[in-house]
Parts: sequence; C-alpha cells; structure tokens
Amino acid sequence: MFVCFNLLEKPLSGNMWKLDDFESYPALLVMFICNHCPFVKHLKKDIVKLTNLYMKKGLGVVAIPSNSIVTQPQDGPVFMAEDARTFNYPFPYLYDPSQDVERAYGAVCAPNFYLFKKVHSLAKKS
Repeated sequence: MFVCFNLLEKPLSGNMWKLDDFESYPALLVMFICNHCPFVKHLKKDIVKLTNLYMKKGLGVVAIPSNSIVTQPQDGPVFMAEDARTFNYPFPYLYDPSQDVERAYGAVCAPNFYLFKKVHSLAKKS
C-alpha cells in the first residue's frame, strides 16, 4: 500500500514532490495532519521535535493536510504556509486539493501516520 503522490508544496516553495523523491531514504513517514484539528494542534511541537530527530537518522518525512478547504478553509495553502513557518516544519507540507492521496491511503481523520520500509511495505499505521 505504498501510494504514489505528485503534490505541490505551495505556497511555501512551489516545489513539486513525488514519491520518487524519497527513494533514497531507508524509510518514509507519511503524515496526514491539518491546521484546525485540536488533536493535531496539541501534537505539532512534538511532531516537529520527533521528525527533526529521526530525519537526522535518515527518515524521510512528508505531511499532507487531510481536509477539504471547502469545509475547513483554514487548512488551505495560505494557512498551511503560515503553519509550517510558525512551527518550523522540517518536512515538506504538501497540498492535495483533490484529496485523492488521502483517500488512496485510507486516511479518514487527522492525525494519521503511515511508516513505510525501504521496500515500500507498510510497517506501521496509526
């Protein structure tokens, strides 16, 4: 269940990120988070602390918001950029306007974490 993605990190950098960009990492953590959810809000500092620690050890990390901006406008790109700067995210925070990636992973609520091994197999989902 290693779902490919091709998402824009906007408006932070304008860079397009795809799954292949993480090929050299021994493992990849895909996080579905958002800006408005109280369950995510209280974890943000710890998420940054832990991802900084494990990224130094070689873990690839990416975050994708898991909500529609129609129902949760505060999870849109402008607010994503503000949130990433405020918390100093060390990982790409990618915008999925169609929510296709979220659905493909089966991420139904935030936060959802998917840890993949190098061989593209799911090691842990929470």
